[in-house]
Amino acid sequence: MYTTKIKLLSITILLFLSAQFIFSGCTNSDGKDKGSFLTSQKPTVSSDGNTITFQKNSPGLNDFQSILVKKSSAVISVMAPGRIVAAISSASSSLGKIVLFDSPDITSLYSQYQQNKANYDLALKNLKRTKEMFSNQAVTEKDLNQAENDAATARVSMVEMENRLRAVGFNPAEIESISSNSAWVMADVPEMQLHEIKKGEKVNITFDAYPDQKFIGHADAIGDILDPSTRTVKVRVVIPNKGGKLLPGMFAQIDFGNPVSSAFILPLSTVVTVEGNNYVFVQTSQNVFERRLVTIANSDPEKMIVLSGIHDGEKVVTSGAMLLKGLSFGY
Repeated sequence: MYTTKIKLLSITILLFLSAQFIFSGCTNSDGKDKGSFLTSQKPTVSSDGNTITFQKNSPGLNDFQSILVKKSSAVISVMAPGRIVAAISSASSSLGKIVLFDSPDITSLYSQYQQNKANYDLALKNLKRTKEMFSNQAVTEKDLNQAENDAATARVSMVEMENRLRAVGFNPAEIESISSNSAWVMADVPEMQLHEIKKGEKVNITFDAYPDQKFIGHADAIGDILDPSTRTVKVRVVIPNKGGKLLPGMFAQIDFGNPVSSAFILPLSTVVTVEGNNYVFVQTSQNVFERRLVTIANSDPEKMIVLSGIHDGEKVVTSGAMLLKGLSFGY
């Protein structure tokens, strides 16, 4: 009986000690709570996610690698598909220039514009003559009002045709100024790369019909309207065509290449994108990372060109950027 009581007492003591261990919070040798110790190792995110600070010597720092960046020269290449939409050739002195479009619709638009412009010019001349006659009391006020209405109506029709031409990348005033023996190549430039295009800049062109030849033209006009379905803008390129070998309808690739002397060439892994904005993370000290909004130009399968947002001699994270993105934006 006595032995049985001792056994029961021993079991009770063991259960008590087990309960004490379970509810003690698994303290470390220094008496600190293990859960609190783990919590203290979590990085601190501040300044609306722009700054991420790890504890010094935190094991999490091993997940990141950075490179020292330096400005260098690069060529920002904007490649855009295109086609010859018109060719301009010389005609007899009485006819001036002949414009051959690749589209019957554009041919019709341009013809209507020319007709409406002629009607407007005629209406203006008639209005001027009517005003002179009215001042000499040769016509009535009703005749003057009719001439003013005719001029206004003719102008509306002309402006309508002009706007429709502009919508497909043609400015009628510029059409009249382009010299003969040339061709127009219409390029479709993506919205995000439009800021790289400058009117008048030289471009390199390759035609499917002449794959081994390089042609040089210049950006003559930038369209006024963004195509909502393709998110592209029409850019018209003018190219010499003295031999007449470039025909309306031929397909081309246009390279709007621009050299820059102060850009950063970085691996693709450095840049993260959130809601259309591009960011990199700069390691400002051993355990602190800073989010930066950057402007990028273009990229290939391995690298991209960063134009602004970082500075010469800074360290940019190349490995672990996605983890920092999650911490920075709360993902």
